Amino acid sequence: MNRKITALVLSLLMLVSVLASCGGKEEGVSGDVEKIKIYVPTSAKTDDMDKVMEKVNEITREKIGVEVEFKAFQFGQWFQQYSLFLSGTEDVDILANYGGYLNAVAQGAAYDLTDLINEYGKDIVAMEGDYLKSGQVDGHQYAIPIYASYAWNMGLLYRRDVVEELGLEDMVANVKNLEDWGAVLDAVKAAKPEMTPFVSNSGSTAYTFQYGSWDDLGNNYGVLMDGGKTSEVVNLFATDEYKHLCEVMHDWYVKGYSSKDIQTQTDSFTVLTQNDAAFSTLGQTDFNTPFYQTTSCGKPIDIVMLGGGVPVARTYNNVTFTVMSNTKHAEACMKFLNLWFSDVDVGNLISYGIEGEHYVLNADGMGEYPEGQDANSCAYHLGTSISNTNRIRWCTEDPDYAEKLIESNNNAQKSAGLGFAFDPSPVTNEITALDNICTRYQTGLECGSMDPAVELPNFLKALEDAGIDKVIAEKQAQLDKFLGK
Repeated sequence: MNRKITALVLSLLMLVSVLASCGGKEEGVSGDVEKIKIYVPTSAKTDDMDKVMEKVNEITREKIGVEVEFKAFQFGQWFQQYSLFLSGTEDVDILANYGGYLNAVAQGAAYDLTDLINEYGKDIVAMEGDYLKSGQVDGHQYAIPIYASYAWNMGLLYRRDVVEELGLEDMVANVKNLEDWGAVLDAVKAAKPEMTPFVSNSGSTAYTFQYGSWDDLGNNYGVLMDGGKTSEVVNLFATDEYKHLCEVMHDWYVKGYSSKDIQTQTDSFTVLTQNDAAFSTLGQTDFNTPFYQTTSCGKPIDIVMLGGGVPVARTYNNVTFTVMSNTKHAEACMKFLNLWFSDVDVGNLISYGIEGEHYVLNADGMGEYPEGQDANSCAYHLGTSISNTNRIRWCTEDPDYAEKLIESNNNAQKSAGLGFAFDPSPVTNEITALDNICTRYQTGLECGSMDPAVELPNFLKALEDAGIDKVIAEKQAQLDKFLGK
């Protein structure tokens, strides 16, 4: 076992030390083998799926008495057919969900795994801890979330090489809040007139404050402020914090730190940075942001995490797996998920295929395509989006990603609403009306092109007329029930 895999296993064992002997897995299972089917989405090629699954089944037959058949769908096809998958007419036992497991629960398509996970999913329970709540409804476990990054905060992303070129390191080091960044933007504006100091984080398609320090509880119509330190649901747009953020953004807009067409900007920060047209933006920041953004932008990117620099774990439904309610193999499904979540060999096979044929290990023990192959020609590469920490790192990842992820999740501030799933059905009409109001006001206020002294009161009145107080009351009632109040 190479160094990286060894380090990874040791990190996982820190989480599951009480299960060091792999409790929850069966060794040398004899008797009948149960067969289960899993549907997953992917953007990669899976021509050799059957060949890879046979290697997986050599392990699963021996350890848990289960064989698995994977069926992969391209993402476009996946989302078109997702409702069909939930209908119960498909021959599928386990279904991957991209933030959509609540639909499965609402339709009665998700198996209640509460008892099974305690009996056959002990490695998952030990690994996930409180983050298992991200697959629960009313205290029942209807989905199993992958072990991913649950903690982040709003932060500033910036070109580190520009800061070093202009000698602004000390100025950046002293930035404690958003308005402090204005001095950095002013210096960049003066030294590099060809570069926009501040741009929207994702063009006009996403709001600048999407990753604020509040827990949005599924949408921004009723939030928990201060990272969910309390369970009082309030109107985000009426808070002093929101007003202040809008005021800072408008100040930057007036001073020319952002472009005059920021509200209609369609290029992302990544694209603008690749073209040397942007210096900084606001967005989601966590332990992996500098590495990921540097890789994506092709330029050295660093961050200033706002909110005191402490990431917050909040309401967030990551990729999850549901066992279908009509399955005849619920125990086998739970056994397999537990093995997949904890076994490095199984994790590597499902993500990357067969070593030497679909991937090789480089000198650093990280995966890469074999010589002469790439993403277009490799016959199998399901990828990492539906996997956990129990695998080698791919060559485009931070080699220490798993260890940093575990540390970040363990040390994060946890919102009172962690794992809460808001059911919007009682206030659907109000939410539709609120969406229309936000389309008119939110982008302009949050990118600074609208003057909050003029437009924020109009925004708040329109939200009130559209029924935001009713939505907040409904969300508070559901949260109180979730918290057992």
